[in-house]
Amino acid sequence: MVRIALFYIHDLPTAEDITQEVFAKLWEKRKQLETIDNLKGYLSYAVKNHCLNHLKHQQVITKHQQEYLKQIATDDRPDEFIQKVQTSLGKLPPKRRQILEMSIVQAKSYQEIADQEGISVNTVKDHIKKAYAFLRKDIHRNIPDFILFIAFQTATLLQTDKIN
Repeated sequence: MVRIALFYIHDLPTAEDITQEVFAKLWEKRKQLETIDNLKGYLSYAVKNHCLNHLKHQQVITKHQQEYLKQIATDDRPDEFIQKVQTSLGKLPPKRRQILEMSIVQAKSYQEIADQEGISVNTVKDHIKKAYAFLRKDIHRNIPDFILFIAFQTATLLQTDKIN
């Protein structure tokens, strides 16, 4: 099933995730398995459909990202905008910046961040909410997560280059 997903997705971790999702859904509907005559065909078809849905979703995400970058390009050059975001991130209190970075770059859940930092989930939510509010106010527009991700990654690369 992973090979079928790989045929469509061309990314092993994503193909494995999609295959796992199909099997999880199959497990949830296990009482209906008796009505399926060709289980292998059913699974192949399900994996294919999940892959196609994933690809459609990725196209929507890419379209929105491109539209947002075009909007930025009319106001600022993308590299200048990323620089503005990095500057604003630098103005955040260190703990708030760290919690936002854990959420965006490391894709940790609020619970995971709370456990790691020894704080409550509500405190994590509050830090993230206040970080977004500050960034919106400082830059005068909403900043999508993918822009924050790029800003964090670029800042990390620049710091690594300065050390080396």
